[in-house]
Amino acid sequence: MIELDGVIVGGGILGMLIGLEVEMAFPGLDFAILEKERFVGEHSSSRNSGVLHAGIYYPFHSLKKKFCIEGNRLWYKMGEEIDIDVKKCGKYLIAINEDEIPFLEKIFNQAKENNVKNISWVKKNEIEKLRKIINVKKAFFSKETGVIDLGQVIKEVEKRVFKKRIPLLKEHEVLDIRRGKNNIIVETKDEVIETKFLINACGLDSVKIRKKIGLDDIEEYFVKGYYLKYSGKIPCPSLIYPIPDKNLKGLGIHTSFDSDGSIRFGPNSFEVNKIEYEMKDDDITKKMIETISKIYKHIDEKKLHLDYSGIRSKIKKNGQYYDDFWIKGPKDLGIPGYFELCGIESPGFTASPAISKFLVRKLMNECLSF
Repeated sequence: MIELDGVIVGGGILGMLIGLEVEMAFPGLDFAILEKERFVGEHSSSRNSGVLHAGIYYPFHSLKKKFCIEGNRLWYKMGEEIDIDVKKCGKYLIAINEDEIPFLEKIFNQAKENNVKNISWVKKNEIEKLRKIINVKKAFFSKETGVIDLGQVIKEVEKRVFKKRIPLLKEHEVLDIRRGKNNIIVETKDEVIETKFLINACGLDSVKIRKKIGLDDIEEYFVKGYYLKYSGKIPCPSLIYPIPDKNLKGLGIHTSFDSDGSIRFGPNSFEVNKIEYEMKDDDITKKMIETISKIYKHIDEKKLHLDYSGIRSKIKKNGQYYDDFWIKGPKDLGIPGYFELCGIESPGFTASPAISKFLVRKLMNECLSF
């Protein structure tokens, strides 16, 4: 039996940032991060668009809106402090025909209500320039949207964890969790850990982990998306987004940039039953190319190739889609010392620095013995 003050389950970007915040708030606390894979950030952290969102789409009172806006600011600040490539390139959100304009205007008004900084309608002369590249009827521009090098930031945050001497135990999958009288018992393949608090930050496995502790009031579902690499050029230094799915299952197939400037399209979105990243060059890819070709002019389809895929962790409660981050603690769940983060999908990466700070404040308030 190993005795610890705390355990964080999940070594993605969120789990590591929470670890850094815990160490800062409680110096000398004896805790560890458990990661089931051989490398950190193998799933959601590295398999997304690498876009820093500005907080445009989300309801005013939602956690997604709150933490997205704060996280956007924090990432740009961190980009100045540590060696990570963060670029504020901005993005165009477009309507390609008259039918899409009302929904585009609704999104713009939502962004205004959310107090998103530096958004503006694109003027007619700039629309004419965009029409050389894309089919567009109306558009607005978000200056605060950017891109970040996912691989680089995961590597740099992991370095910070090691520098702070926080144990980051890889290939430590949690097999069982049970409640003790004044603690939580966590079992892995190699050890049994007795801990005063447990933070479930394991992304795609978060609902599976909470079931181990006896919680079954929410269910998971997964949305998969492909990304295509484009070996050609698009003469626009900013991202280009279509209007999103009305239920925000996805934000639509859009552009993004790698650190070397190469262009990526994606993701599409379709529900799957299991976590696997295999990509088949089939009808799904053909439909993606058809969608891209409806928006972008002069696209050479021969220069579009499968790149990678990602999976979003979404949740349902009482059979209904739950469209916000699910962040709960002992006061919410009635389990002393237990905290959980579920449904941390887009804009999860953008929001992660803000979520980590919020979670540690929650730890302070609900685990007063620390």
